[in-house]
Amino acid sequence: MTSTITAEAGGTTTPTLVLGYATTRAGRNIVHDLIGGGIAVVLVAPRPRSGTLELLYESEADAAACFDLHSLETTYTLVDPERPGLGMAYAIYGAIGLALDNDTREMRIVSIPYS
Repeated sequence: MTSTITAEAGGTTTPTLVLGYATTRAGRNIVHDLIGGGIAVVLVAPRPRSGTLELLYESEADAAACFDLHSLETTYTLVDPERPGLGMAYAIYGAIGLALDNDTREMRIVSIPYS
């Protein structure tokens, strides 16, 4: 099985490999110092996870198609039956990157910042 990314506006891409996946989730709690000492905390739900996906493609054409797909004004869904924890709906949050893989000098890596 492989990972599949589907754009809500239409179109899909299937990378050769999800090369990298890094995610964070920022807390939004508000902490106040009290005059007499101690603290008061306002609990707020955390932000949705965000991070960077790195997708490996064997061909330049497939990598360019992924780059173009992620240039649309839409949301995306990542599904990976072998790694359900990777599955998510996301939007682009930053600059998309396209690079030549330094090891193979033939494959391409598409970097996608998401939230």
